[in-house]
Amino acid sequence: MKKKRSFWKRVLHTIFVVHLWYWGIIAGLSLLYNVVNPPVTPLMLQRYLIRGYPLKKRYYCKLENIPQRTQRMLIALEDGNFYKHFGFEWNMVKEAYQRNQKAGKIRFGASTISNQLARSIFLTTDRNYLRKYMEIQATLIMEICLPKKRMLELYFNYVEWGKGIYGIESAAQYYYGKSCRRLTRSQAMSVISVLTNPVKYSPQNYYNSASARQRYNLLQKYF
Repeated sequence: MKKKRSFWKRVLHTIFVVHLWYWGIIAGLSLLYNVVNPPVTPLMLQRYLIRGYPLKKRYYCKLENIPQRTQRMLIALEDGNFYKHFGFEWNMVKEAYQRNQKAGKIRFGASTISNQLARSIFLTTDRNYLRKYMEIQATLIMEICLPKKRMLELYFNYVEWGKGIYGIESAAQYYYGKSCRRLTRSQAMSVISVLTNPVKYSPQNYYNSASARQRYNLLQKYF
């Protein structure tokens, strides 16, 4: 009995230490990313080394240079309460969990911009409960260490917009040969619409995706 207690005590201690290291790393990087832009992310490495996606030329665009209309479009579709919540929309999380339980696997998400940023710069997009557990912790730490505007700027510059394409400026240059500041209304809507599946669809063929078409139509109606 004593040996079993000792074993589980060591296991719990190890788990706690691992969590402390993880929290410390995420907190340290989050504080650093207030003033430094991540040179590379785990997602970029995964896509390049495992999927073989080429790394396209990257461009960075400060939030102040991204048109307000484009910012409003993205927030409206991805996370309407981004500036109000602390990383999570709990009603949506509960609903997604119930739907996933019925499906028997992870098919539905309730990701906020904060959640998406956490997995974009710290983790990967693999769908499993371990990654989601790590994502929750990373999101909470980011919300403490990073202001919302900086989080939105990092989101715009590091989320995936195609195979080897990261960030809206890189996407605008790759697909339209111009800065995101000079995108037309229609082009901006197309770019934002494909974020649900940017690997399979591009701003130039978004109409092949039912969800992207729906998103585009919503933007067209309200913007």
